[in-house]
Amino acid sequence: MNKLIKSMIIAAAAVLTTVAAYAEPDQTTQATFKNLMAATVSNNYDSFIAECDAAMKAAVTKPMFESVSKQIEPRARQGYDSQYLGEMNQHGYKVHLWRLRFKDGKDDVLATLSVKDGKAGGFSLH
Repeated sequence: MNKLIKSMIIAAAAVLTTVAAYAEPDQTTQATFKNLMAATVSNNYDSFIAECDAAMKAAVTKPMFESVSKQIEPRARQGYDSQYLGEMNQHGYKVHLWRLRFKDGKDDVLATLSVKDGKAGGFSLH
């Protein structure tokens, strides 16, 4: 095998290793996301707020939360899959992105979770 082909294989392996390293968020972030989704689907405000930092607790009112829960619950109860899309930095937070694909076959939803110091500073479904 010539040197050029070896170099290309090594470079490709390095790229694939880097991509694989970002295939999923860390375990704490993944658990936070799952807890927030479960709380939203089951309309459990107290469980939702338990994952949030002080600013988010103050910003998300119970009626606001219940409104979102009522919209997402019927579709989520039929089943959905989440696919982690990656992360980015914004305003001192790690913002993690997931695609939610519902079993009803209708539009996908983009879920964003902003994390700082192990707490959710933002969670939205678009």
